[in-house]
Formats: sequence, C-alpha cells, structure tokens
Amino acid sequence: MKGQAGHVVLAVAWIAIVAVLALGAAGIVATMAHQPGTAARPELTYAGDAAAEPGLESARKELDTLSGQVAQLSDLGRTALANLSAGNSDELDATVTEGQDLASTIEQHATAIRQQLETLPGLGPDQELTLSPGVRHRQQLSLQALDATNGLSAAWSRLAVSSAAASRITTLLTQHDTSTADAAAAGRREKYADALAKLDESDRLMAQSRAFKDTLANTVDVSTLTDWLDVNSAYDAALRHLYQALVDSKGKVTSAVRAAFDAEGKARKQLPADSKGLVIILAEIGRGGLNQAVITIEQARGDLDSAIGMIDAAGPASPTGSEAPGGSETPTAPAP
Repeated sequence: MKGQAGHVVLAVAWIAIVAVLALGAAGIVATMAHQPGTAARPELTYAGDAAAEPGLESARKELDTLSGQVAQLSDLGRTALANLSAGNSDELDATVTEGQDLASTIEQHATAIRQQLETLPGLGPDQELTLSPGVRHRQQLSLQALDATNGLSAAWSRLAVSSAAASRITTLLTQHDTSTADAAAAGRREKYADALAKLDESDRLMAQSRAFKDTLANTVDVSTLTDWLDVNSAYDAALRHLYQALVDSKGKVTSAVRAAFDAEGKARKQLPADSKGLVIILAEIGRGGLNQAVITIEQARGDLDSAIGMIDAAGPASPTGSEAPGGSETPTAPAP
C-alpha cells in the first residue's frame, strides 16, 4: 500500500510539473506570435520607420508644390480658351507655349517624387519586417496621389493642337475673304486675268483651312466649320466660272456668261451675311477639344488635392506607444 501511494504521489507531481511547463510554453508562443510590422510589435519596426519618415515628409511637401503647378496649368487652360474666343492669336500662342513647358515640368516632377517614394529605406521583399503598416500605407497613398497627374501632358497637347489649328483657320479664312473680295473687285474693273489669279490664292488658302479642319476633327465636331468652308468654296468656284467665261468670250455677254452670272448670284446668296459663323466655329472648338482638355486638368487637380488630404488624415508614422529604444517610454513585452 505504501508503495502504491508513493507511485500516486509521484504521478501527481509529474502532472503538476508538466502543467506548469505547458503554461510557460503557451506564454512564449503568445509572445512570439506578435510579428514585426504590426501594432503589437512597434519596437521592431521603429528603426525602419524612423529611417523612412524623412523621405515621406519630403515627398509630402513636394506633392504640395506639384498641386500648385497643376492649379497653374488649369489657369493657363482657361486663359487659352479666353484668348481663343477673343481672337487674340499672339496671346494664345504664348499661353499654349507656357502651358507646354509647365506640363513637361509637372511630368518630370511627378517622376522624381515617384522615384523618391519607391526607394525609401526599408522597402523591399521583407518590408513587412522593417516598416509598420502606417508607413507602408502612407507610401502607397502618396504613390496613388501621383497617379492623378497621369495624362496631363497629353491633355495639354490636345489643347495645343486644337487651339493652334483653330487660330490658324481663323487667320486663313480672314485672308481668304480678303483674297476673294479682291478678285471680285478686279472683275468689276474687267481685269479678269487678275481676278482669276486672286481666286487661285483663295483656293490655296481654302485647301490649307481644310487641312487644319481635318486636324480638329480628331477632337471636336467640325460640321459647322465644314459647312462654312463648303459654302465659300462653292462661291469661289462660281466666281471663277464667271470670269473664265468672260475671258473665253473676250468680255462679250454670251449665253454661257449669262448662265455663269446667274450661278454666281445664287452662290453669293448662300454666303453668310457676316462673320457670326466664325464665332459659332470658335464656340464649337471651345466646347470640344479645348474645354475637354481643361476639364481633364481640373479633374486631375481635384484628385490630387483629395489624395493629399487622405495622406494628411493618415497622420505621421511614428510607432504607437513607443519611442526610440532607451527613451522615456519603452514598449513592455507581454508576460509569459
């Protein structure tokens, strides 16, 4: 009996020892379960966060500068529209050139910021072991903010092409009207050869206008412009036919001359009474390619500012509840 009682006591003692060991092991496992890169182990990513923070702060300041540049580009776009509507060709060309330079600067600036963010200390395949979630989140938000500037250079290029083509067409049509008027004046003086030469100039100007119209067709509705060109071309052709008939008849009024004269009168009635058609054309261009480019730039400006707001809302990336090792506060490891 004494021997059996001893065995029982020994067994109970071993069970107690095993239980204590098991509880201690569970505490160790629980402690080790807190992985780096989480709020549970901020002390393990403190050094990485501290190294990455200056780069994040610098990129944040550069984003403010980038936002200001995008806002300036938006202002230039609206100025280009105003200059086009007012017919200020020189001011329009200067604005477009300034915008092209600024759009290129924005693209280069965004590339530099992106490179800075993608080369922060601690990034790489093991970044979850070296950087806290807060730092990695702010880095991703900053990269997403840069995405707002994608396409700005292309948008300004469309604006530049549309504005340049519209400005050039306006100039060409003005020159065309002058040339055709000079042809009519020469015809009234019975200088038919001179009139035909002036109409050759009108045809050349009209061909150039149609080439620019085809360029605009890629971005805007050019139906009104096409109608304007067609009507003026038809009158040029009728006037040419009349003067050629007079040349052939040596100035005599023949049946061919009378038919040509009637055709010229009908074509003249189809001409616009004034230059309001040009105003409509410019309005179409403004509502089309130019306005769309300005809208794209303004949208990018809003997206960038919104993304910057999200970065600020995320706050600094200092580890929660900890300071530098040896500081006034140190994280306390969970007890086993």
